[in-house]
Amino acid sequence: MKTFLLKAKHFFKRNIYPITVTMCTALVLGIIAISAYSAISASNKDIPANTTPGIEGGNVNDDKDNNKPDDDKPTGGTEVIILDLPFEGAKISKDYAENILIYDKTTQMWCTHQGIDFACAEKQQVKAVYSGTVVKVENSMMNGTVIYLKISDNLTVVYKGLSTDVKVHEGDKVEKGKVIGSVTTMLSEKADGVHLHLEVLKDNVLVDPNDYFSSDK
Repeated sequence: MKTFLLKAKHFFKRNIYPITVTMCTALVLGIIAISAYSAISASNKDIPANTTPGIEGGNVNDDKDNNKPDDDKPTGGTEVIILDLPFEGAKISKDYAENILIYDKTTQMWCTHQGIDFACAEKQQVKAVYSGTVVKVENSMMNGTVIYLKISDNLTVVYKGLSTDVKVHEGDKVEKGKVIGSVTTMLSEKADGVHLHLEVLKDNVLVDPNDYFSSDK
């Protein structure tokens, strides 16, 4: 036994340097392995068991939820507006023409016509084509009395060629079918005879009134 101890002592004395290096290396590797294992364990705890990492920091379940229709949100649509005729039996005598030129007998020129004309007799009573608010009444030398009837946030009906004996004033709220005035000769379209000239403004831009009347007008 004594001989074995002497040999072991002699061996360690001769190989102390490589033994020390080996032990230090093993210790460092052990510390690195323990640190890596701890980091992986902590990372796994942060991810819910029922989700999978997704694109750009999201997860698959979140993406599925985002793609589902949102049934809780209202799906309200735009109000459908159908105008009544301005008087019984009204027929179009001159139609809307924005993209083509038509001959104007009064000016003897080719031009557009951004409204529709309803031929009628002098003093023909005119009704509100839709419920709304009278926002302007003006007298024009060329267009007679002009009434602006606002029927929605972005839609206004304009009557031209009325006489001065109008039945409404600015600020009045009127119901569909209420008489608002009567027709007279309009100098700007005098050669076309007595008629009501009607326009529709959508977001302050003239549009085709035909789009707001029923097809059997």
